[in-house]
Amino acid sequence: MENHKYLKLHNYPKITNQTRLYCANQGQQESYAGHAIFDNTEKFQVIQARKGKIRKDDLTYVLLYKRSEIMLRIDLVGATHKGIPTPHVHIFDHDHCDGFDAIPLSSLKNYNPSDDIVISLFEFLKYNNFETRELLISSKKSKELNEGESNEN
Repeated sequence: MENHKYLKLHNYPKITNQTRLYCANQGQQESYAGHAIFDNTEKFQVIQARKGKIRKDDLTYVLLYKRSEIMLRIDLVGATHKGIPTPHVHIFDHDHCDGFDAIPLSSLKNYNPSDDIVISLFEFLKYNNFETRELLISSKKSKELNEGESNEN
């Protein structure tokens, strides 16, 4: 992706389509749809993946534009990539070899690299300019959450 396009899309203020998000259970992944606040045709999708092939406790986030174009991938728990241990980030713009290079997550400003499932989703959304003020995130997904069992942020 061209650098100017990446920066423009990344900097859009965004909102998720739902105000309550449930985190993926271990071994699964969840997908959260959203769009630019000022233009609902500018669609984004966040994927929270907790299903590693080798490490069963992998935790990865992906930001997609229009459901097909990868913009950013953050590996919080997972394998070392070309000598860069996790947590690290892959940015899919020309400056970063379209995601080929892994960059230590510590190089991103204002990013809390927590491996807590709720906090990490909140931080990923916040970093990618999603509105988080009225967002409720729960670590448990069930049809009926018993009072006191939810872990909301």
